Amino acid sequence: MHSPMKYRFSIVLFITLSLFHISTRILPGQPSRLSVKSVTETLQKGKVLRTTADLFFDPASGRIINMTHAPEEFVSIATPEGKTDIYYPSENRRVSLQNLALSSRNNNLWFFLNNEAYDMGLQGMGFKVDGMRQEENYTITTWQAPLKVLAEVDKIDLVHENHIPVYIEYRDTKHRTTLKVYYEEYLRVDQWMLPGRVTEIMYSSQKDSVIRRSTYTDFRFGENADSKGFDFTFPANAELLKTQ
Repeated sequence: MHSPMKYRFSIVLFITLSLFHISTRILPGQPSRLSVKSVTETLQKGKVLRTTADLFFDPASGRIINMTHAPEEFVSIATPEGKTDIYYPSENRRVSLQNLALSSRNNNLWFFLNNEAYDMGLQGMGFKVDGMRQEENYTITTWQAPLKVLAEVDKIDLVHENHIPVYIEYRDTKHRTTLKVYYEEYLRVDQWMLPGRVTEIMYSSQKDSVIRRSTYTDFRFGENADSKGFDFTFPANAELLKTQ
């Protein structure tokens, strides 16, 4: 039987990964900070997990503060190096992790905030352009994965419409589709076009998949950003648990 802490951590890891994706760098013209509300619905084996959270992006430090309200209340703070601290207010307990999978470099919205929508961070990961074609209003670029990640992905199709990414498809070395990502309901926020909804379909097998839909609303930049996440500090008396 799994311990409650291990079970809880697996849920938090799953929720946190749903908010993280690939690459970031600080560029001139970035907002000083951004706050946004998110609702993520995950469908797996007929069951839906609904997660609501407030997200806070701090480009100056590269941190992401995630204040999740449901299904369980917790606060997580992730750095670009993968250091992540998770605080459970109901138990006054803090879990400290070091895991690159949780790096703040891996967030969907960072692509757009860091002017990486043209390749969604693929060049930075070592991917090379393997082909390009035009289908009506869509520009489809095929990217070849570097050897170091072939066990996870072989080729990626990135689709743009009017220079805005709308779809990504991942395939393995057996040409099987393993992941589809749709970017929809774009909003103009300040100087950026940001997706209001991101839908991911992950194929764990030919007969099974996980569907995850994240909706983002109430984007606030700079001085207008909600301050509660940026002002958050861990209580000094919180019980500290370190894990790998």
